[in-house]
Amino acid sequence: MRKTNITFMAFLLMPILSFSQVGINTVAPQATFHIDGGKDNPVTGTPSIAQQVNDVVITSTGRVGIGTITPTAQLQTTGNMILGTAALTNGVTGYSTIVRNNTTGEIRTASSTNGNTYVFNNVIYQINNVSGDFINDLNTNINSDQYTLIITGSSFITANGGGLSNSSTGTFSPKNIYAYQSGGTWHLYADYRGGSTADGINGSWTINCLVINNTFMNSLGTVTSNLGGSSNGSAATPTGL
Repeated sequence: MRKTNITFMAFLLMPILSFSQVGINTVAPQATFHIDGGKDNPVTGTPSIAQQVNDVVITSTGRVGIGTITPTAQLQTTGNMILGTAALTNGVTGYSTIVRNNTTGEIRTASSTNGNTYVFNNVIYQINNVSGDFINDLNTNINSDQYTLIITGSSFITANGGGLSNSSTGTFSPKNIYAYQSGGTWHLYADYRGGSTADGINGSWTINCLVINNTFMNSLGTVTSNLGGSSNGSAATPTGL
């Protein structure tokens, strides 16, 4: 009798040992471990996309699929995910931002090639002993393929606190300051156009900049408007907003 029981158990285990696949609610598992939550998979063959929606699998390579029987990453889900209450960062640094590839759906940590995982970076350029008030080209060496540099504020001063003068009496020299791309990096330009320091002493610029990871930037191009001599007008809505 004992020999008969052993033989019978061995017979039952043969399919599991042979195919190494376990199915719950399905007689045709498509992975090492396969749960058919809706009990709607076919007896043979591959379930349809609609039938896979309620399936969970673990493949022979350790990948987990939720809503798909062919996960292409360590964990793949075809539906929404919900995160319950989580602890707050309270302004503490050292956290990363998770982003999703709009084409593949792959989730990654936003980062530059050198490992910077911050969305926003603040930097202050203190540029001393410039030619009068003029900065024609300051190379910041910030990679323009990975970052966008935005000037958020600036100030100019001379060593003795002197003012500016204009070569044309009675005219005003407005401040012109901007960032531009050249040779794969961001550059700074700053000048009181048409003017210079009144006493000929070289001055110093303080330029505050915000450096943003390009993963989160979308360039909408240039919007041009002609006000026809008026002080009022309306611009076209940028394409993409």
